[in-house]
Amino acid sequence: MMAGPPPRYTPPRPRRELTAAQRSKLTMLAVVLMAVGAVVGFLAAAVIPTQYAARTTIQYNIAAENSGDFLKTDRNLTTQTVLITSRNVLQPVADANGISVDDLTKKVVATVLQSSNIIQVEVKDPSRDMGITLANAVAKQYLTVANNSGPKGYLQNQLNQVKQLQAAPRPGTTPADAAALAARVTTLQSQLDELNLTANQSTVLAPAYSVTDPVTPGKGAAGITGGICGLLIGLMTVATLSRRWTRS
Repeated sequence: MMAGPPPRYTPPRPRRELTAAQRSKLTMLAVVLMAVGAVVGFLAAAVIPTQYAARTTIQYNIAAENSGDFLKTDRNLTTQTVLITSRNVLQPVADANGISVDDLTKKVVATVLQSSNIIQVEVKDPSRDMGITLANAVAKQYLTVANNSGPKGYLQNQLNQVKQLQAAPRPGTTPADAAALAARVTTLQSQLDELNLTANQSTVLAPAYSVTDPVTPGKGAAGITGGICGLLIGLMTVATLSRRWTRS
């Protein structure tokens, strides 16, 4: 049985050219969709509550014996940023200001400024004044926690207790007891001074301040993003319509 002739190859029909009117419509459509996207972005930014950033900076002074160890220095700085955003620091601040610690945690960011031993603490809040209050409170509580932990905190607590005994002697305290307390104060103060010279120290450089422009929402950025999204949608729509209109 003989096979029939092979089917003829039929070339695809050439697509039609867009008319000037169609090109004009497609261009206008892309422009309109881009404009609509920009307007939607601006409107969305206007609905979102404005957030302001309050910032303060903390200098973490590395002890001379550790200053040459870059890995240890970096690790110490990272540890401080973790401590700043820990519950040990944020819980008392949240309680004092009537907010939950989880909400405060979302507001606070601690970062090490590039190539420095400066830690920037930023707090975002709809109120400029509340942001400044929270930023100052977080920095203060961080210093309290940092200073009360480790050997320095132990020596300071011991020194405070001995000074309290000096200020209010117990009944029956003899001159010898008073002299022993004075000697203990001198010893503890000397140890504390030596530790202050050799240990890492944190210092708040300046009170918190509010950044001039709001950090969210950025109306300009939202408008640009919306415009880009609108343009992409417009280009896809233009491509689809162009293929449809040029189909033979």
